[in-house]
Amino acid sequence: MEDSFVNTLLTLYKVEKWKEILKLNENSDNLNALKLLWVWPEEKNFKFIKNLVKDLGYKGILSLGCGCGLLEWLINQSTGLPVLGYEINREWWESKYSSFKFIKLNYINQLNENSLDPNYALLFCYFNNKKSFQDYVNNYKGHLIFIIGPGCDVPRHTEPQPFSADFGTTDWHLYCYQEVKTTGDFIAAFIREEK
Repeated sequence: MEDSFVNTLLTLYKVEKWKEILKLNENSDNLNALKLLWVWPEEKNFKFIKNLVKDLGYKGILSLGCGCGLLEWLINQSTGLPVLGYEINREWWESKYSSFKFIKLNYINQLNENSLDPNYALLFCYFNNKKSFQDYVNNYKGHLIFIIGPGCDVPRHTEPQPFSADFGTTDWHLYCYQEVKTTGDFIAAFIREEK
C-alpha cells in the first residue's frame, strides 16, 4: 500500500498536479501520507500563507528543517511564492537511505547574521529542537515567522508549538493563525515588534 501511495504521488508530482496530491490525503487520515508530510493543508491554508507573505511585504519563505520538501513544493506550486528549504545533515539527505526530495535542499552548516535572508518569512513545520529554533530566530533580521504544529489539545509533540513557542525573547507576538482543515494542527504567524 505504501509503495502504491508513493508511486501515485510521484507520478502526480512529475506532472505538477499539486491539487491532486492534496486529494490523496484529503481527510488527513492516510498513514502512508503522514510518512512524507506531517501536515496536509488544503488550498485555503496556502492562501492564508500567501496573503500574509504578500501583505507584509516579503518575497518568499525559508523553511528550516524541511525534510523531503513536499510541503515546500506544495506551497510554491499553489502560491507561486519562492520557497527555499534548509536542512542540516547533508550526509543523510544525500545518502542512498534518504527519501525522495521534492525540492533542491540547501544546507546550513554554521549560522551567522547573513545566513537567513530578512526579505523572506521563516517557516518551521513540526520542528523539534528548541535550541536550534532559538538560534535561527536570533540570527533572523526579518519580522515574520510561521510555526506549523499541533494545537494545545492534540497529543503530538513539536518544539516550538504554535501557541506556546519560546522565542528566547519577548519581541515576537502571535499575529494570526488558521487551523489546517479540522485536524487540530495550526499555522500560527508571529511578527516581531519594532523597538
